Amino acid sequence: MKSSTKERTLQWIANQYNKGNISFSHKLQRPIGQWNTRMKSLLIHSLLCGFPINPIYIVDEEGILYTLDGSQRTSTCIKYLNNEFALSKDMPPIVLQTKENGKKIDKEYDIAGKKFKKLDEEVKSTLLSCGLQFCTISDYTDDEVKEMFRRQNAGKPLNNKQLRIIYQSDRFSDAIYSLARHPFMEKLLTKTQRKNGTDRDLIVQTLMLICTNREHDFTSFRTKNIDTFVKTYGDDSLSKMDVLKEAMDKLDEAFEDIKIPVTSIPMVLYSGYRVKKVRKSFSKFVEAIINFLNDYDNNEEYKKYVQSGTGSSENVKGRLEYWKNIIKAL
Repeated sequence: MKSSTKERTLQWIANQYNKGNISFSHKLQRPIGQWNTRMKSLLIHSLLCGFPINPIYIVDEEGILYTLDGSQRTSTCIKYLNNEFALSKDMPPIVLQTKENGKKIDKEYDIAGKKFKKLDEEVKSTLLSCGLQFCTISDYTDDEVKEMFRRQNAGKPLNNKQLRIIYQSDRFSDAIYSLARHPFMEKLLTKTQRKNGTDRDLIVQTLMLICTNREHDFTSFRTKNIDTFVKTYGDDSLSKMDVLKEAMDKLDEAFEDIKIPVTSIPMVLYSGYRVKKVRKSFSKFVEAIINFLNDYDNNEEYKKYVQSGTGSSENVKGRLEYWKNIIKAL
């Protein structure tokens, strides 16, 4: 692995992004939009005040720069220059050196509550010329990139769902990423759930149910059990992806708007897979989902499996058997 570092101004970064030359969609990186307004504001304030900013780690793939670490910082700068948010109202003023009557003086500028377009011209010019260190990784193997990602984030508050990516092969990771971005998943989950990696975990859990048989029991959704599945059986589940996608396509067509309790989403996706696999009536399956959701609050038989310890094998099996019986009755 080799690396080279070059400072890039915010103006250059924004221009390259607008040309489509910078992407935040690398499978090892968290989705953008993780930061709140204050976190974003502090970054802009830090740049204007000269505080050091950690490097942005990128890979260049066919002329597109993909961020491996630093998506939040880079995207925040771009969004601010594009006037997509205003700085927090409690941001302190900044001091810049300027010339008046041929003399250099320190001048204070108020930036609190302002979008980029509302900043003083001197502040705009200064911010556009501020730089981020872009560290480009080259001559790397996939394993080296994953190891770098692990080391970069070892002390950062990534959750288990987001760190699980390092255990996945490229093929498995690509497939999970694709299904997690399926339009049906957008209907099922909130933005927060998608940001924290819940969408990917639900797809993995669905595959665990699909791959459970007499030889293999993947019905525990505990963190260690999900990790084990990904590491030892993930690639073997790739053959199930096409049928699962077909089921998700049908579900997306059937429901304009739908909300399913998160603990039941893998069960519904698994059932859709089985209905497609054994060629049962999908329209009747859709009716069964509607009936399930309408009666959910009164369904004491099912709710005993979602009260506590929802990831335990006992509770996962209880929910799974319930949906298996629904499929049998179609």
